[in-house]
Amino acid sequence: MGRRWGQHFLRDRRVVEKILDAADLGPEDQVLEVGPGPGAMTVPMCERAGRVVAFEIDPQWAEKLPANPNLRVVGGDFLKADLRAELGSGPWKVVANLPYYITGPILEKLFFEGQGLVTDMWLMMQKEVAVRLTSPATREAGSLTYFAAYFCHPKLLFKVKPGSFAPPPEVDSAVVHLHMREEPLECDRDRLFRLVRQAFSMRRKTLHRSLRGLLEEPGAVLEKAGISGQRRPETLSLEEFIRVERAWE
Repeated sequence: MGRRWGQHFLRDRRVVEKILDAADLGPEDQVLEVGPGPGAMTVPMCERAGRVVAFEIDPQWAEKLPANPNLRVVGGDFLKADLRAELGSGPWKVVANLPYYITGPILEKLFFEGQGLVTDMWLMMQKEVAVRLTSPATREAGSLTYFAAYFCHPKLLFKVKPGSFAPPPEVDSAVVHLHMREEPLECDRDRLFRLVRQAFSMRRKTLHRSLRGLLEEPGAVLEKAGISGQRRPETLSLEEFIRVERAWE
């Protein structure tokens, strides 16, 4: 059943407790969970938090989650949900073991729709994605790295072996903490993200070549920003991408 939705359910109680301890949940906290499955984290989460809303796409699991006065289960596709309508006012924490094959779309939804609603996230994901998410200006960086850095301060907390899951994945996993920025960075977000996406669409090419598909004169824009056109996108910091966006007229 887990494989149907690309999920590997967490079964190691010690790992569950480690995640919940990191989230420091208390009776005043509202918590969002995505993909609770059989409820390995949901049940102990309800014991700590004041309110839990769990989104579960699989109707069989949604029906089996134990009833709890502070738990509301929302059936259906999280990616299609209206978060503000479902959650109401914040602040919210997000604690989840994400389905691996749609980690990117879930993160983007949480970033874009969670501003002003979500304060912190503790998320289990494939280790490779966790490293990429927390490693700007390195070979592992990708467009998602910079989207994350724009919205939050990401930190890799700890790694988790396949044996902690059922069924066990073929790769290691990791838990990351994402602390959302209280104020947005000063730039045109849409243009910044277009730049980042374009740059990483040809990640092994230089910026001068990869940005030709978006900028009429990439060399002039990069020079104005003080960035060498011979650099590759994964070598830039978020601040340097923002300089390029500001130089783009």
